[in-house]
Amino acid sequence: MRLLVVEDSPLLRRMFGLAFPTQMNDLQSVENGRAAMDLLEGSDRPFDAVLLDLRMPDMDGVEFLRALRRQPVHRLTPVVLTTAESDDSALMEQARTLGVAAIVKKPWSPQGLRTVVQQVIEPPPGRKP
Repeated sequence: MRLLVVEDSPLLRRMFGLAFPTQMNDLQSVENGRAAMDLLEGSDRPFDAVLLDLRMPDMDGVEFLRALRRQPVHRLTPVVLTTAESDDSALMEQARTLGVAAIVKKPWSPQGLRTVVQQVIEPPPGRKP
């Protein structure tokens, strides 16, 4: 799997690396939405999924989602929110409106996160992503 992690916590970025070992996955991690957009703008190959935090400095998750959806190559990339944000917050509502594929609450388990990511990348037969 080719995955992009957008997370400001260095500890959590390391945890993503443990959940998706690089010998089995192409995992790239950045610390905010601006760094993620810089990476995507230089790439013509989409990621299989983006794992996205909502609250980050410089460019938060909602701003990143808006920018991602304007990118022809990347606009259909499934996005999995990994957040501690309350379900009824304005940020969560905006993220849902911008079309996230799934939401995984922090703290997440590596196996649970892998399962969700696999489901958004390869949905069960008869179910659209």
